[in-house]
Amino acid sequence: MVTLFYILANGNNLSLTRRIGKMTKAFKNIVCPIHFTHNSDMRLKDFILSGMILIFAVAVVACGEDKTPIVDDSWNSGSLTVNEEVALSGTSSQQLNIKASVKPTLTSDAEWLKIGEVKSLTTGIYTVDISAEANTTGDPRTAKVIVTAGKENATITVTQASSDVVEIRSVDPQGELDPEGCILTIKYVATAAPATNLPDWIKETGTRSLVDGELTFTVSPNDSGREREGIIVLAVGKDAVANVTVRQGAKAGAL
Repeated sequence: MVTLFYILANGNNLSLTRRIGKMTKAFKNIVCPIHFTHNSDMRLKDFILSGMILIFAVAVVACGEDKTPIVDDSWNSGSLTVNEEVALSGTSSQQLNIKASVKPTLTSDAEWLKIGEVKSLTTGIYTVDISAEANTTGDPRTAKVIVTAGKENATITVTQASSDVVEIRSVDPQGELDPEGCILTIKYVATAAPATNLPDWIKETGTRSLVDGELTFTVSPNDSGREREGIIVLAVGKDAVANVTVRQGAKAGAL
């Protein structure tokens, strides 16, 4: 009997199969020494043995290994969690999610990066929108955002690709164009080779210089008898546009 209580008390150190095996052996040691003379008594002996084994088997299982699941509570901890790298597309805003034990504050080292209001999404989860001014530098740029929540700090690196850019650097000749016709040169900077839209009396000539950013045009003589004006449009993509307005006086003696 002492053995049975030992099994129940220390069952967690044994597998279920071993516990039941040891329990059965212990029961036999208890019941088998009892002497029965008749067959009915023998059947009673077997019945008692089986019943006791069943009862203690249920007890062993009930007192078995603790099956309580281990729950990962890291998400509910107070540690500050952010996305360490964020890429912005143009001037579109992007939402950031921040996990923190208290409402965080965000500061940026770049004036072109705009940080919205921090809002509570749910317990311990905050959200904030960030956006940027158009990047007309021609190169990608980065900014650092410092997130502070209580005594914890985290850094987010924000990268913004360059937008399409086209800018006029110089126009030669300046002022009114020669009524007899001339060569017009426009120097520019752009993130890609610009498309052009020209008045019908100006034609693009020569080979484009992508390195120097230079376009050359031939201006036809003005035989219309009156001054004319036109706009040369340089465009890169849908949003980057630069205009050059040109004027040409009437050719002398023209009708």
